[in-house]
Amino acid sequence: MAKIAEMTTWWSRVPLDNPIKFKWNTITHRDCVVVRLTTDEGVTGHAIGLNRNAPLDVVAQDMLSWNVLGFDAMDVDGFQSRSRGAHAFLDQTGMLAQARSLIDLAMWDIRGKVLGAPLWQLLGGGPKSAAVLLVEGYELPNESNQEFANRLLARASEGYRAIKLEAAGYKDPSQLFERLRLIREGQTGNLDLVVDVNGSWHDLRNAQWMARHLAEFEIAWLEDPFPHHRLDLLRPLTESSPVPIGSGDDVTDPQALIDLVQQRAVDVLRVDATTLGGIQPTQDVIGSARQMGIPVSGHAHPYVHQHFSYATDAMPFVEAFPEDRPFETSFRLTTGSVFRDVKDGLLDRPTTPGLSFDLDLDRVEEWSARKETKYAK
Repeated sequence: MAKIAEMTTWWSRVPLDNPIKFKWNTITHRDCVVVRLTTDEGVTGHAIGLNRNAPLDVVAQDMLSWNVLGFDAMDVDGFQSRSRGAHAFLDQTGMLAQARSLIDLAMWDIRGKVLGAPLWQLLGGGPKSAAVLLVEGYELPNESNQEFANRLLARASEGYRAIKLEAAGYKDPSQLFERLRLIREGQTGNLDLVVDVNGSWHDLRNAQWMARHLAEFEIAWLEDPFPHHRLDLLRPLTESSPVPIGSGDDVTDPQALIDLVQQRAVDVLRVDATTLGGIQPTQDVIGSARQMGIPVSGHAHPYVHQHFSYATDAMPFVEAFPEDRPFETSFRLTTGSVFRDVKDGLLDRPTTPGLSFDLDLDRVEEWSARKETKYAK
């Protein structure tokens, strides 16, 4: 029985080529926590998550490492039980859930490598490929409305059937409407457009006004209209909106997402295995949505979420960022993003075991702001 002998964490700050401006802040880099587990037989498992300046690496090391070091490397459920028991007096969500997620994912990576199977196969298998939801719609510096539309239409001509636009940074919604109009006028085939507000709205009436105006452009769904502490606003918006509403990014409480599904407060459920606690909690949430006939969309991190798309018909898209754009750079901590494997807008399921990715340790070390290793006693 292989045991976890070592856990290393890094807090790496990956620079962006161009700052991304949102309503409340400007992003100049991506803060990531990297977790690597090593067994006493030399098998390694890895996971990467966005920490958004939170000390998830410290939480993992100081609070959770002793629940995994020295224990069976294949017993993911045992780790979950021990960690919850050790901190039963604390809220199981928030940073604790995020840190637990990364250790859980790294253990699943080890499990797949030991069994010689990619994660999607361990989860049940499924279709050979999945459509990519390409996050291309961030603004580039000094770009006109027509240039913005042409850039997205060029992606559609490459075979992408679904593209996401980031809409949190627009001070004047008329500019967003104009860009959507130009895209719709220029497209030659079917194209799903997702508009992501990144939780930047706090007013139900404004959200309802925006939804009515977005209906003209037949968007696939309006994403994360409200911040997570105002999930109560989702149901009244969904019930009144002429466009589908999606939400759930970065939520750390599986029950909160199950409640959204059971209340039919969303038309599309967003999930993130790097924040929900790991693979099984994410499976629980996806299963709940599937029972209610609500489609699921994975939040970024295609290295893990692609596996759910191949294992269930509930998650039709793999959300991915283009490698040749300066939008999301955490892939630079790995030996390669899934983007380079996309053909005609489709991503084939990987064949390498585990989570099917490797770290670029040189880059991880280069951009590391903090590193710590603990060993089994």
